[in-house]
Amino acid sequence: MENVPNVRKILLDEEIDEQEFVEIISHIYKKDCYIYVVIPECEQELLNEVSNDFIEVNKFPLPRFFPKEMGLLGYINDSQKRYIYEFYLRSTTMDYLVFSETDVSEQLRKITKNNLDIFKMFEVNKIPHLTIGPDGQWLNVVQF
Repeated sequence: MENVPNVRKILLDEEIDEQEFVEIISHIYKKDCYIYVVIPECEQELLNEVSNDFIEVNKFPLPRFFPKEMGLLGYINDSQKRYIYEFYLRSTTMDYLVFSETDVSEQLRKITKNNLDIFKMFEVNKIPHLTIGPDGQWLNVVQF
């Protein structure tokens, strides 16, 4: 029988502040917290803020944007949890955003513009991770 993921939902307050959000993530990821993301180029303010720590792996046209917008595929090792709240706030404008304590930077390099779904990479390889539900209403904690 195939290993089925165990998904636990953590409901978030509508007005959750940074301290509360960081505490929830710190409880789940006590040490490292990698942020894997495709940041649309239109998020220039965020790109400037994370520029020293964001490791760009590739650049792809984003399928949902018209006219075509480029997205930067990359990651941040946010062990200090400095950026996670910023990404949470912008999660509704980013199609691909995953938190994990596992370093999958080498596997991230295998992502192509025809297969930009980074969620699938985590599921296929049975890597525990966390995603943000629609409109930031909850967190999906996925364990295998």
